[in-house]
Amino acid sequence: MNRELVKKYIDSCSTKVVTKFDISNNKISYDGIIQNRVINSIDGDEEVTRAFLLTHLVNDLGYKPSNIEIEHEYSGGRPFTMHPRIDVVVRDSKGNAFLFIECKSPSEFNNNQDTIIEQQLYNLAGLELIKGNKVKYLVLYTTKESNSTVGDECIIIDLEKYPTFESWNSSRNFTNTLPANYGRALRKPYAKATDKDLEKNFTGEMLKHLQVDLHNVLWGGGGTDDNDIFSSLTNLILAKIQDEDEKEDGDVYDFQSMSYIKDGDEEFEDDDTLFERINSLYRRALKSKLYIVNEDDLNKSYVIDTKKFSLSKLKYTVQKLENLSFVDGKNSLNGKDILGDFFEEIIRSGFKQSKGQFFTHVNVVRFMLLAIQADRLAIKRIKEDKEIPYMIDPSAGSGTFLIEYMKFITQNMKYRNQGPDGYNSDLGSARAVKDKIHSDWFYPDNRENRWAQTYIYATEMNFNLGTATKVNMILHGDGSTNIFVKDGLLPFKHYEKETAPNVLNIVETNSLYMDKEINGQFDLILTNPPFSVELDNDTKKTLTTNFMFGYKKNSENLFIERWYQLLRPNGRLAAVLPESVFDTTENKYIRLFLYKYFTIKAIVSLPQLTFEPYTPTKTSILFAQKKTNSEVEQWNKLWEQASNKWSKLATRGKNIVSVAKGLSSRDKFPSISGSSDAELKDILCQLLKNYNVTIEDDYSYNKIVELYEDEIEDAISFDKDTQDVFGYVNTWWVFNEVASQLDYEIFMAEASNIGYKRTKRGEKPMPNELYRTNNLRNTILFDDGIKESILDTMRDIEWK
Repeated sequence: MNRELVKKYIDSCSTKVVTKFDISNNKISYDGIIQNRVINSIDGDEEVTRAFLLTHLVNDLGYKPSNIEIEHEYSGGRPFTMHPRIDVVVRDSKGNAFLFIECKSPSEFNNNQDTIIEQQLYNLAGLELIKGNKVKYLVLYTTKESNSTVGDECIIIDLEKYPTFESWNSSRNFTNTLPANYGRALRKPYAKATDKDLEKNFTGEMLKHLQVDLHNVLWGGGGTDDNDIFSSLTNLILAKIQDEDEKEDGDVYDFQSMSYIKDGDEEFEDDDTLFERINSLYRRALKSKLYIVNEDDLNKSYVIDTKKFSLSKLKYTVQKLENLSFVDGKNSLNGKDILGDFFEEIIRSGFKQSKGQFFTHVNVVRFMLLAIQADRLAIKRIKEDKEIPYMIDPSAGSGTFLIEYMKFITQNMKYRNQGPDGYNSDLGSARAVKDKIHSDWFYPDNRENRWAQTYIYATEMNFNLGTATKVNMILHGDGSTNIFVKDGLLPFKHYEKETAPNVLNIVETNSLYMDKEINGQFDLILTNPPFSVELDNDTKKTLTTNFMFGYKKNSENLFIERWYQLLRPNGRLAAVLPESVFDTTENKYIRLFLYKYFTIKAIVSLPQLTFEPYTPTKTSILFAQKKTNSEVEQWNKLWEQASNKWSKLATRGKNIVSVAKGLSSRDKFPSISGSSDAELKDILCQLLKNYNVTIEDDYSYNKIVELYEDEIEDAISFDKDTQDVFGYVNTWWVFNEVASQLDYEIFMAEASNIGYKRTKRGEKPMPNELYRTNNLRNTILFDDGIKESILDTMRDIEWK
């Protein structure tokens, strides 16, 4: 609260009901009003609020000081042992209470409003009524700052219309403008760039109370699936963001509870009218922010399911959010995160994760960002190309990877190693780079993540999670990142939007990838794809056309292909995958795909508890770099050479087995007719070199066939399920031959502890082998030469 602004206002007014307002010494005194208890000190912002209100009532609204009293005391309880007080009462000429006011500081105004209205305003008004006095308006009051001036923020309830808290709570109708000179209290609508604009300065504590309040009311009582409530609240916030984005100066906001004058009296719109207006906002948001343009789809979309989320809850939510700016709202200390933190807490407390929908813990995400050296990549791309690395998560969930990447880039490029030019000194001093940092990408205050609208993309097929991702990013100040609420495995032409840029819509064919379409626009993928889930029927129809292994229909393996399609040459990948990808026979084909099209940098095995209690699946993180076309061509050349070698050995091996078993004579097989026994033995040894067999020097080829016929049969058999991609070869044998010529180191590690253990009851801190932190456990330590964690080693891995 800006006390200097309040003092400036008080000093400017002619009628002085506040005769002393000493901010430095916290001293205050009142004169001309009725003081049931003398106040001489400013104990907190609530007293500052009251000082402003009293001055406002007398100088602007026409009330006589002699009709205003403060600290009126009531006796309550039995035997009258309680002595509660009301902050301000404005009485009329008959002594009735026209305005019955409870003051709160701006930071406390939104906290426990219903409790204050019921237990302080309604209960004390009841005691006033017992004394034989009438009470017209109950007022919960605070101040708000707008354009360097101080104004009112209040909830005003007509006690004559709503004599009990229960009667008011069922309708929740209230006005918000203090009446002048005993006139009628009206509801002045919030309008952009007016004295009744939205609140932009609020604290994390206030939003925490709001989050708890919404959770208690919306989720309380049961009867509705938790995720239905979560999706309804998310849709409403999206509608509110749309409202703020589209309004011109002077426009009345649509996201608020409206009223109108009828027969000289204040009337409130019915719940159905409110629903229709908010629903219209929501549909416009779907079109402009989630790129849903099909009119039939839009007409079938509703901001809430009224069978699961009542209109009374809709009105309650709108009234709780209507006075807050979710687009320009900020805090002077933490403007870029306060709203994002608010929504992330809603996700954590409101969305119930399950085996099919679970989120990656932030410990794992932050490790992946540093391990893949996204900070060094950003410096390289900014200096060389004047671009921030393009990042995408094709299965974004609630957007954790996107949020953390956005925070990571802003923190590291703008604040880490900050030099005299106000950004990371590692970026150098080129004018073109400075202009990008200071003007194009990192805006001031709550807009410093605006660069993300160009460089971050995501797809998420679950509509509720996709919407939540969009809201989450917007509330983190992303500038409206490119998030498509669509299946991440669709053909690229399906990712359309009306506004540029949109690099996800770019396609070209690649002869090294069976002439299938690729996108090739992204520098970085961080992701955790869905494991072994049933694919969408419309997506299934496109798989064989767009994927080499589309006929397999394995979700995580299809995403591996999609990552190749998305990345540019030398693009980097960090992905959480089930360990079955790395060790089961059925996944051999996708491992071959990875080795052909990627350079594997590291595999970090995660403990079983990583995703518990949502799933017990054992996982690992794959770190890889997409090969260039020349590297794939080199693989193809070696693969062809090894395939030809295998084909000859397989033909000879088959013939040797036939001869050894007495089924035919050697001279009937041209491939071995001129070969000696030693040469036949050598052929079998070459076929069996990748098998765990022992061949003694004195073994004959007959002995080898006798001992290892099954292994030989396996070695000379080709893999039918990969023949269209890798040819009619034994892929295991050929791969080992190629790998021996393309040998490189792969860092492998296993973590037993990752900093947490989650149960259905909560989260417990644990040791962390992924990375080291400082004593506060909130800053990751690296690049200091110490090798104590997995991250310390991974920072030494060389990436192109």
